[in-house]
Amino acid sequence: MPNLNKYFTWDAIKIPTFLSVLSLSLFTSPGFAASPSFSYSGSLRFTTGSYFFTERTETLYFINSLGYSGDRGNLRLNLPFVIQNSPWISYSEGGLLPTGGKRHERVGQSSHSSSMMMQDTLRQRRHRVDVPSGDAGLRARFSDPGVSAMYRVYDSWTGNTSLQLNGSVKIPLTNPDNGFGTGAWDFGFGLSGMQRLRSWFVSTDVMYWYLGDMEDLDLNNPLTGSVGISYSFGDSGWLMSGSIYGSTPIIDDYDPPVSLMAGVGYMYSPRASINGTVSFGFTESSADFSIGMGWSIRI
Repeated sequence: MPNLNKYFTWDAIKIPTFLSVLSLSLFTSPGFAASPSFSYSGSLRFTTGSYFFTERTETLYFINSLGYSGDRGNLRLNLPFVIQNSPWISYSEGGLLPTGGKRHERVGQSSHSSSMMMQDTLRQRRHRVDVPSGDAGLRARFSDPGVSAMYRVYDSWTGNTSLQLNGSVKIPLTNPDNGFGTGAWDFGFGLSGMQRLRSWFVSTDVMYWYLGDMEDLDLNNPLTGSVGISYSFGDSGWLMSGSIYGSTPIIDDYDPPVSLMAGVGYMYSPRASINGTVSFGFTESSADFSIGMGWSIRI
């Protein structure tokens, strides 16, 4: 089997999943980025879900990423373009947030009233935020750009174990009225690791996020985490994976996001790769279903 740690690259599809952790681990493994290099990554993803609203939202987001890799880390600029049939879902570096968009005050009011009036453990699932049907309509806009960085702090002498520090920032160039942003800065920092066991890869990721509040909606600062496993099919260049992702609550009185993902990737050459994923959400703060593809080219 070829040494995938040497040249396998994956695109982070901008959801906190095992594939994005694995991409950072493999992309910056010993021997791959021994000298500075540039890369272009892209991803296209479709999500659908009602979240905790009375109407369903469908989102197609296309992200272009430009990266620079050095001896022990990389730096990446992410530029998202979003097509969505409602303004109720906001984009952040950590994923999609059901904030209510320009109607976010309804989410804030509903969160407060549900905590005051509904005491049973199923109150969040029964309660739905009513948003005006007149708000619905297809919109295509750029959202806030982001910058992410990774620094590799440990590699075993065999190259089978790695540990990375990760950081991310969302730059608020849009707001709920002129884009799909929250109008506030977001910051994230955390730790990820990967362990290779013959043809298997096990990966974990933990991130703490500071999410800037919206004018009439306070967002909690969540701790997110994912655990995943993948299998490499030797010289064929194929890789399959699965992961589970979870978070602490982001909006008071609503279940935090939890999702399960499966993915497959193929390495065309040491400089180019492609991958696809599907994911399923299990709580009201997650999209019901998501499917996407990503690609990466080292220049």
